Amino acid sequence: MKQVARKVTAGVLLFGALAAYSSKTEAAFSTDIVGRTAITSFKAMVEALEFPPVVDEMEKTWILTAPDGEAAFWWRNEASEHRVFDVYLCFDAEPFVKAGLALSKLPAEMKGMLEERGKLMVGKKLSKEPLVYDGEVTAVSSFEQIVKLDRESVGYHSALDHYGVTVSEGNLVEWAKDMSKNDKDLVFVLDPKVFIDAGVDTAKVEGWVYAKVPLEDANGRKFEAEKFLKPFNLK
Repeated sequence: MKQVARKVTAGVLLFGALAAYSSKTEAAFSTDIVGRTAITSFKAMVEALEFPPVVDEMEKTWILTAPDGEAAFWWRNEASEHRVFDVYLCFDAEPFVKAGLALSKLPAEMKGMLEERGKLMVGKKLSKEPLVYDGEVTAVSSFEQIVKLDRESVGYHSALDHYGVTVSEGNLVEWAKDMSKNDKDLVFVLDPKVFIDAGVDTAKVEGWVYAKVPLEDANGRKFEAEKFLKPFNLK
């Protein structure tokens, strides 16, 4: 099993610069090169995992667990009004607590989910439209539903040749378009602000890399922002 990269020159996807997916028809989908390639590259990444995604029957979601077991990407396989989030990252609190996290200073929703689930979580709800499958319900076909129904959540970053899904503002999971040409095949990305505000020393969070990453705004202007990164080379 590959270990988490400790030194990276990292980039992060900027989804705000991408046009929203304006049509949910198959015809529009067939012309969406970014959306289609996001699916094929996601499939390749999933197939490279030592442990493939599994279903949580209660939550009606897929779970893709990081190779180190300390973070996971969850995404819906059915529509549900009762689920808190349709896409989210779930990760261990211990590295952040050891780095100074004061649980009492977390936002109420995050604190509540930590008390209920024993994990830190960031996520969002997606379109309420029903998920319609053409064939077997798999991890990849459920991801394809995100591309078709919630296209604005899926983006591409040309600098790193990565695709990804935004699970909430500043928080996402991303993967390489071509793993043979990339040493960061799967990356979990967190906005550090909520943790810094809650007392975390960014240099002391074990298992996560704190780094400045290049971004672009909607007009193509480049800037940098700090992120917590958990990257993996799956090859």
